[in-house]
Parts: sequence; structure tokens; C-alpha cells
Amino acid sequence: MKKVQRKRIKDLLFETKMITHKQLEEVMNEQKYTGRKAEEILVEKGIMTEEEILRILGLQLGIPYMNLEQHNMDYNIVSMVPESLARRYTVIAVGVEDEKLKVAMKDPLNMFALDDLNLSTKREIIPILASEKGILNVINQTYTSAQTKKIVNQVERQIREEKHKQSIEEEENDDAPMVQLVNNILERCILKGASDIHIEPFEFDVRIRYRVDGQLYELARIKKETLNKMTTRIKILSGLDITERRLPQDGRMSKVVNGQQVDLRVSILPTIYGEKTVIRFIYRIDKELALEDLGFHPSDYQKVDNLLKNPHGIILLTGPTGSGKSTTLSVVLKMLNKDNINIITVEDPVEHMIEGINQVATNSKIGFDFACALRAILRQDPDIIMLGEIRDSETSAIAIRAAITGHLVLSTLHTNDAASSIPRLIDMGTEAYMVGAAVKGVISQRLVRKLCLKCRIKHEVTTSESKLYNIPEGTQVYEARGCTACNQTGYKGRLAVHEVLTIDSYLEALISSGKTSKEEIKAEAINRGMRTLWDNALYNVLQGKTTIEEMLKIAYEQ
Repeated sequence: MKKVQRKRIKDLLFETKMITHKQLEEVMNEQKYTGRKAEEILVEKGIMTEEEILRILGLQLGIPYMNLEQHNMDYNIVSMVPESLARRYTVIAVGVEDEKLKVAMKDPLNMFALDDLNLSTKREIIPILASEKGILNVINQTYTSAQTKKIVNQVERQIREEKHKQSIEEEENDDAPMVQLVNNILERCILKGASDIHIEPFEFDVRIRYRVDGQLYELARIKKETLNKMTTRIKILSGLDITERRLPQDGRMSKVVNGQQVDLRVSILPTIYGEKTVIRFIYRIDKELALEDLGFHPSDYQKVDNLLKNPHGIILLTGPTGSGKSTTLSVVLKMLNKDNINIITVEDPVEHMIEGINQVATNSKIGFDFACALRAILRQDPDIIMLGEIRDSETSAIAIRAAITGHLVLSTLHTNDAASSIPRLIDMGTEAYMVGAAVKGVISQRLVRKLCLKCRIKHEVTTSESKLYNIPEGTQVYEARGCTACNQTGYKGRLAVHEVLTIDSYLEALISSGKTSKEEIKAEAINRGMRTLWDNALYNVLQGKTTIEEMLKIAYEQ
């Protein structure tokens, strides 16, 4: 390849008359004070798009530009460059031409990258210019899919060649392609920090997706005839009945990946096209979290701290499935765990093992449900009881009675906000005066995606946004952008947003008098200083921790 002189991007853009003298001066001044690249500033200010910049740069360098979003990737070609090399230099193999390998690169003039690619592939390299974001998106999609696809092809070939059904003993062989496929899927999703895997059968194929930070992403599609073998393998691992395909089944297993032990909860559901499997990952909490690590607003933190000092009563935690209730409860239990306190939990199943606490798992198959377990626990001299969930009137009545007779009870409910918990308990058949006397507080919780601190960009609240969200015009907030650290999503991790309702003597009297509508309780609680989920979501937006878009998800739920 002939040597090409690299020019500064701002000079190239000015030569092609894509920016004015004034714009160039603004860009240079900002670059001087911030140290950022000129092209980043141009894109952020809306002067040019990233694609326009790259197309001009490609023309000036004599290197073709490729929009990877419009290119169909070939798994066989992608795999010609090892994943480690692709990530190190931000490159992706896109084609072969006259035995030469065409490679999309964020920096096609990087001679170290070109030399390493040549040595690794034993081919002459044709560099192609592409956006860093586009390359990383393809890397994250295709390498996962390519490795999985390779094993899938082995499995599908084996199925075609088989004359009879493989025995369970053969299925246990660690070298069997299906064993490798299931292991590959589980390990890749754990490494991505996924919370769930969905294996979904349809009429002609099976879709495999994983959930990260609340969002589902497609991992692979496999042929329909592979489904039964995959489901059988998962059933074997989780101790389920491989002959039963008509009824739902729930199981458990554990896996160690990179030294990290992860517990897996398996749910299998018969659908019209076959059995659907959902696997939830429960990660052991390596870091010892404290109450102050849970993201409470300072005033709410103080309220929760005071609530936990109650010697008796009920403290409820509410929110939808996957809102972090189990993590919050485990932190609270560790905080309350003292040598002079007897704590017993009833869970379905036990998610986080805690040293020094007596944990009980229910078993509905033998009639050992929450109500049965709770009755037995009350004969075990408990100081604090943690009940995984109040599901029915019987459990509610026993929990209320335990709270009134001198025990501190922690439990969860599925309600949209804190105030809704009171009418929910009453609807279960408990008298209003007993609910008012027993419930000391309710913590409602949601999870929102956390902005990636490495790439978030500033945004001033517009006039229309100010009117819609009641934020002063011109207020500086942040928007998601995307970088290598967050896999181009703009978000990394999640944070909890809370609503803390404390039942003081006035609210207790209000509830006991029969004024128990959600609206009445919420209005009075706000008058008495309660911060709502919306208030705390907005607080996190103004702190630069999340975005207006994430805040709106909470508004839609309300």
C-alpha cells in the first residue's frame, strides 16, 4: 500500500468547504481548552455528521469509506480476524478480494494494526475506513454470533446425521456439541452481565435473546429441530423432568465463569411452537453493599434508617419484577444482622445466602408455602422476619398479626407506588385499622439505566422540555452517546430510584378511619414531605446520573 500523508481533520474539512471560518475558529478554540478531537466537537455541535466527516476523510486519503450498518456481515469472513485483535485495534473483516482481506478500521493508517493483521491472517490487507461506533457494534454482534453459530452448525449437522435419538449418557459427554452450545450461550451472557436469557421457539426457528440493563438483545437464531435437544440439556443441568413437555417446570443450577459463581433460575413454559426457556442469573454480591450505596436521596436515606430502628411493625418494599427488591432486602438484612438478634427469612427461592441468618425456602409441591412457613417461624422465637412476598390473604393476615405482636416484618408487594400498598393489603381482607397499626413504612423502587460517565454529553434543557418536565430552561443535564466502555449504548449499569412512605400517627389515623384510597394517601403523604418516584428520578437527571428518557419510563408507569 502506498504511503499516505495524514492531514488534520479540521484542515481537510476546511479544504472541502464544509465548514466556515467562524465555525473552524469555534472548533479550534474548544479543542484548545478541552483537548477533544475536532471531529467530536463538529458532530456534537451539529455542524456535520460523523458519516460526512468520514466520507470526506476517505476521499482525501484515497481509502474507501464503508457504512457498516448497510453491509451484511459474513460470519466466515469475520472469524478470519481473531476477536482479541479486532477489539485491540477496532477492526472488522468485511470481505475478500483477489485473496486479499478487506478490513474496516477506525484508523486505516495504523501500521502496527496492518502488520499484525497481515501476520495473523497470512493475507495482504485492504484497509477500509469505518466509524468506531459502527465497528464496535458489529464486533459485539458478530463475534458472539460467530462463535455460537459455529457450534450451532455442529449441532445441526449432528442432528441431520443421527439415525436415532441420542441417549442421556451421550448427552452428558462434555465434548458433545449441544453441551458446548449451552455452555457457550450461558458463559457469553454471564460475561456480558446479562440478567436473563430467553430461548423462544417460533414456527420456523428459535430466537435466543439476553437482557442487559433492562434491554433485550438478540444473540442468535437456531433451527427449530435443535430446540428439543437444547431444552433437554438445560433440564438435565437444572434437575427437571426431561420427559415432561406439557407442563411448566422450574429448576435451578449454578455455574462458575472466570472465578465468579452465578446461580441460575430456570423456567420452562410450553408454547404452541415448543417449550420456551427463560434463565435468570443471580450474581453473588462480591462487594459488601451498605444502605448508603443503594442510591437513596439524602432525606429518604434518613427516613429508611429511622424505619429500620422500629422494634416491630411491617416495612414493605414494592416494585415490579426485576426492580432490585431482593438486593435491597439483602442489604437491609445484613445491616440488621447482629449477634443478639434472631432473623429468619422465608423465600421462593433463596436468592442471596447471608451468613448468620436462618433462611428457609418454600416448596409448594409438598404444601410448604409462605403461610405454612410463616406459622412455623413464629414458633422459632424470631425478632425479625423477612417474608419474600405477601401473595394472598392468609399470608397477609399472619404477617400483620406477627407485626402487631412484637416482631419486625420485612416483605414485598407488587404495586406501582408506595401508597398503593395500603389498599392492596386491605383488599386482601385485612381490616383497615390493623393495616394502619402494623405498617410502619413502604419503600417503592425502580431501576433506571445509568449514564456512562466516559461518554455522556451535555445538554441544555429546551423551552419545550422545560414546559413538559418542569425543569428550568437552560438547565444543564446529560444525554447518552456511546463509547467502547459501554458497548455504544451510552449507559453502563443501573441505579435505583425510590419513593419512601413513612406512616406517622396522622397517616395511621387516616388509614384506620377508612380513608384508604391510593390518591388520598399519596396526596397527604406528599403534603407531609414524601418525595415521589418522579421527584427522585428528576433528582438523578439533574445529578447527571441518568437521562430524561429514563425518567420518562417511570412517568409512563405512574
